[in-house]
Amino acid sequence: MTDKGGLNADPGMNVPVRSREIKMKYCPGCKINIEGSHNRCPVCQNMLQGEASEDVYPSRGALKAQSFLYKLQMFIAISVMAAALACEFLLDIRTGFHWSLLTVVWVIGGELWLSGIIHGHRNPGRVITLNAFWAALLVMLTFLIIKDIRPIYFWYIMPAIAIAAETMLFVYMMVDKTHNSMAYLLGCSFLCIIMGILCMLITHQKSVLWVLCLLIGTVGIVGAVVFKGRTVPDELQRRFHL
Repeated sequence: MTDKGGLNADPGMNVPVRSREIKMKYCPGCKINIEGSHNRCPVCQNMLQGEASEDVYPSRGALKAQSFLYKLQMFIAISVMAAALACEFLLDIRTGFHWSLLTVVWVIGGELWLSGIIHGHRNPGRVITLNAFWAALLVMLTFLIIKDIRPIYFWYIMPAIAIAAETMLFVYMMVDKTHNSMAYLLGCSFLCIIMGILCMLITHQKSVLWVLCLLIGTVGIVGAVVFKGRTVPDELQRRFHL
């Protein structure tokens, strides 16, 4: 809100600062301009005069719709998990593994993913990293539940997810103007390098995908240094206190 002459009080000084010229409604009782499309003054409830401007805050209708959508999908998720557990453990509808637990794991994973979409994470670097993490965790839990821990997960699926995440983070780093992607790229690069070395040292086996993962992690760090220069050590010091 501003005074009648369009002046805003600077909190650090007693000298008023003139705001940019915008069309707003005016309250004759409070002698102030009101941003938004209100019909009445939020202070004295008098009818406002003048032309409405763009709303400053989101409408309550949009917030209610978002809240209802979140509650609806949560209700469906809980219902699906309860039905699966009841069918297997109460009705004895069983197979060779606990399929109800597998259903619970994937429903919870989908719930977390959908919650992120509804709440609107706007940092692509964070979205890519979290999605890669949840994908790797869900696949691992799936193999554990079905009791089929074969080398396919550790030698193929896990490095493939890491390679895909590292590639997408590097592409985003190249077009990112805010430098918010640098921390996620460096973290993923170091993880790719460490995991690739540990897997080969512990198992004494060489995997094409893990070697590729190690190389891509190294290329990611080198590419960040080459293209972003001083941003890399600054980011390491700011984020990791190195």
